Parts: sequence; structure tokens; C-alpha cells
Amino acid sequence: MINKQRSDVWHWFSHGHISPNDFKAAMSVASPHPSIQQWRKLIGYLLLYLGVLLLSAGVIFFMAFNWNALTNLTKFALVESLLLLFIVGFYLFNRQQRKQTTPKRVENHYGWTLANAMLLGASIMVGALLALVGQTYQTGADPWQLFATWALLILPFAIIAGFDLLWLLVLVLLNVSLVLYFRTFSGMFSFIFEDIEQIAVFAWCNLVMHGVFTALRRVKWAGQSHFCSPSVETTALFVSVFGLTWMMIWVVFEFKFNLRFACLGLFYLLTMAGVFGWYRYRLPTLYPLTLVLTSLSAVIIGLLSRGLLDSNDPVGGFFMLAMVVVGLTSGCLIWLKQLQKLFIEMACVDTEVTRHEP
Repeated sequence: MINKQRSDVWHWFSHGHISPNDFKAAMSVASPHPSIQQWRKLIGYLLLYLGVLLLSAGVIFFMAFNWNALTNLTKFALVESLLLLFIVGFYLFNRQQRKQTTPKRVENHYGWTLANAMLLGASIMVGALLALVGQTYQTGADPWQLFATWALLILPFAIIAGFDLLWLLVLVLLNVSLVLYFRTFSGMFSFIFEDIEQIAVFAWCNLVMHGVFTALRRVKWAGQSHFCSPSVETTALFVSVFGLTWMMIWVVFEFKFNLRFACLGLFYLLTMAGVFGWYRYRLPTLYPLTLVLTSLSAVIIGLLSRGLLDSNDPVGGFFMLAMVVVGLTSGCLIWLKQLQKLFIEMACVDTEVTRHEP
């Protein structure tokens, strides 16, 4: 994500409003270097969250290693005690933090805090408790139900905290449950969806999740801060484009002249065109455009690779393929650099217009 203040300084410098001698000082003011206190705070948060994750994982591995030596009561007491400890810790630290937070800093309340670390640990313990119940009583539930129920139960935690890592955990659990669901009922849906169609559905579901979180972040409403998760937006879009690229490469190497493969190819092209058009003209952003260009380049290389496998001159084919890879990579990088400058200028113009509005 482009730093807006640095973009403004660069725009003023490129138009001659800032002299070369003052440029470095202006950039330092726009984006100052972290202080020693900020570095200590960052390291402290990293150690805190790493400690929570290691503590949760340690309890899970301790039970798994000593499964036969522990009674059922001991197992449930251990997991539930730690879960209760995390929830109580969240309540106490959150209450303390609210007292220390001034009204002007309310928007910074949701983030990498001690209270949210406790909530992250509680979310992991919820999954451990569900797995313990299923393993102890042999409920016979399908694996996808464990992850789907886990995601559903920690969803209130993610909404309450509005924390990036919690939303990312929900996204990962939903994706895992969706994959396991397709594997469990692959025979039931075989007359509608084969493996390649399941990849398309999986990719489209992630694209929908990306669109939902993007819309919730852009729309002004009271609970906006609870649904602001850049990690979910970027990860869901990456998984979606990766899945569509995988599907299209599959189509390339298994292509047959029938309606099924034609529909899959059309689906890929329309989705890529939609993502490209939206993030090029409606919401200018480099990251989605980079993903789209990478996907298209991979598909083009896949087409050439299939032709290479059918040719009688593999040496010349590999040479041509290498030249195409270099050409596509260089062309995409040059175009993205030009586009970055254009987006910076557009952002600076919008800033100046906003400043002059009454």
C-alpha cells in the first residue's frame, strides 16, 4: 500500500515545489524512522503473540502425546481452564485498555493489543475443545464440520475484536472446511461438479469473501472498524486468483473441444477482466492488477508449454519459452511502474481537491 504522505511529498518534489536539498528532510517528516520505544513495542507484541501461539500449541501437543495417560476429565479440565483463562484475560485487559484510551484514539483500539492476544488464544482453544469432544466421544462427524463449526464459534470473537489475525483465522478455517466438504461429497456432486469445477467454485467463494470485506471497509457505518481486515482482503484475492489460474492451466493441458471447457475458459476470462477493470478504473490498486497479470502470464506460458510438448524441436521451444517469460515479466514490470506513477498523481490530485473543499 502506497504511503499517502510520501506520495504527496514526491508529487510536490516532481513539480518543483520542494528543492532537492530539502527533499530528504521532507521525506523524513512524512515517514519518520521508528523510535527505540516503537521498536521495543513491536518486539514486545511479536513475543507476546508468539508466546500465546506456543502456549496453545503446547497444550494441544501435551494432550496428544499423553493421550492414554490422561483421563477424559483431565483433558477437558486442561483445555477448558486455559480457554476460561484467555477469556477472563481478554475481559480484564480490554476493560483496562478502554479506560486508558482517549476518545481521539478510539479508532486505534482494535489491533495488536494484549486483549486481542488473549482472544486469539481463546479462539485456538475453541478448536482444541471441538477436536477433543470429537475424539473422545467419537461423534462420527465429517472433518469439514469441525472446521466449519470452529469458524462459526469464533466469528463473534473476530467481530468483537475487529482483529486482523482473527479474521484471517476465520478465512483459513472456512477454506479448509470448503475443501474438505468437496472431498467428502465428491461422489455426490460428481454429476454436476468434477474436480476442475470444484476449483472454480472454491476460487469464486474466496473472491466473494474478498468483495464482502472490501465493501464493508469502504462503506461508512458504525461497525466499520470491526470488519477492517486488509489481510483477509489480500489473502482471499490471492487464493481466488491462484485457484482460477490453476483451473485455467488444467483446461489448457486437458483441453477438448466441448461446451464444458469453453465455459470454464469464458468464466476465467470474465473474472479476470472484472477484477482488472475494477481495480484499474474504479478502485486503483496495484496488488490486484499484479495478480491478474501474473495469472495471465502463467496461462500464456502454459499454452506455449503445451505446444512445446507437441513439437519436434524441444531445444528451440525451450529457448522461445525462456524469451517469452523474460518478455512478459519485463513488460508487466514496466507497465506496473508507469501505473504506479499514475496512481500516485491521482491520489495527490484527490488530496488537493479535498483540501480546497469547504
